[in-house]
Amino acid sequence: MNEQLRVTSLRLLTLFAGDEPEEFAAGGNGPMADVPVKGGLTSVARFLEATVPEVERERVSEVLLRILNGSLFELLNASREAAGQSPMPTDERTQAFMTQALMSLSDSYFYPAPLMLQLADFTQVQASVFQVARAPGKNLVYLGAVLLIVGVFAMLYVRERRLWIWLEAHGLAADGGTRIVAALSTTRRTLEADAEFERLQQAILRPAAATESR
Repeated sequence: MNEQLRVTSLRLLTLFAGDEPEEFAAGGNGPMADVPVKGGLTSVARFLEATVPEVERERVSEVLLRILNGSLFELLNASREAAGQSPMPTDERTQAFMTQALMSLSDSYFYPAPLMLQLADFTQVQASVFQVARAPGKNLVYLGAVLLIVGVFAMLYVRERRLWIWLEAHGLAADGGTRIVAALSTTRRTLEADAEFERLQQAILRPAAATESR
């Protein structure tokens, strides 16, 4: 069993690395037959299409993917041991990492370049940025901001009122009568506005009434 597992793992790694035999380079009649990529999971799919019956491909593919994932995991731990690092634990995070690593390695064969750059090390450089600025008109800006705030509060608490008075001749010219039309406009209709309009009417008509009494 160990010898069969070793041969299968070696064959899978060979296919995954792109060193597949020529008879599997475009083998089978499946969807992977015409893909112009040699290596990765594409090569494993070509091998299955060329050697495994269609009814058993799903079961065999699951077994081969487990063997391939386990072989890559052992290679990773061997490389970490050679670098003086501890092996990776067998938990869910490691399993997710291995799945993503397997997909990344397989997709790297579709990368349209003869080489791939990989970050090996970096040095973090600390830096501080100071800015010195001079604004000659800052006092005017501050004054404008204060006036703007005062204006906003004035709009909220000071009522705007407008009074219109229209004078026109009334009756015969000999009588010298004058007709007065007055109107008051305010932003908020309140009872105080009506009372104030009545006071303004009385203040306007009072001089006319005093003139008639004389």
